[in-house]
Amino acid sequence: MKPLLPFITLLLLIVPMSSWANSVSTELRSQQQTSMQTAKVRSAAVNQSFQSDVWFHSIDISLARDDNSNGYFHQLYVEFDADTDRAYRQVFAEFSLTPDFGREHVYYTSSVFELFRQSSNDWLAVETDLQHRYPANFYLLTIRIFDANSGYLLAEASGYDLSALDALPLEDYQRDQVPTYSRVEVSAGGTGIAMLLGLCWLLIRRQEQVIG
Repeated sequence: MKPLLPFITLLLLIVPMSSWANSVSTELRSQQQTSMQTAKVRSAAVNQSFQSDVWFHSIDISLARDDNSNGYFHQLYVEFDADTDRAYRQVFAEFSLTPDFGREHVYYTSSVFELFRQSSNDWLAVETDLQHRYPANFYLLTIRIFDANSGYLLAEASGYDLSALDALPLEDYQRDQVPTYSRVEVSAGGTGIAMLLGLCWLLIRRQEQVIG
């Protein structure tokens, strides 16, 4: 039993941490379908702030789930197709959000995937539910591609380069709740008024007795 105690303790620590993650993301690859049925904003011939022998061919953005109808969404879908001059290259991607007048926060780092020259079947997509610590704001999205072996930055695109990646109206799920109001009514009927008058009369009589 004793050897299991450290494992159980670690599990109890991990479960609350995972349930309070700031965001929950799911990767999709070519031939997979997204569950988010919203119109996409497509940016072809992508301008980039950094480029080597890898570049972004296209980037698609979708926003979904504005439960409280305040204009800010808590689900974000990002899909991109990147190309390379090489026949084959292993890379990984990093996704970050920066609020107005705030600090950049990396919300997801992908697993390693492959690029095959100008193939259109090597795209990567990430569906994200923002859970905590994302107040309603306009966020700038940044996508970076790194070499899987060296970790060197190969390509970068952000809202500074593309308007479609800037001013994304987002907030986390906790802030996107539909407000519920509870109403408490207090009613004083004839019986309640009579009881109140009776108590006042008793108080006055007791004061008269004390004085007398």
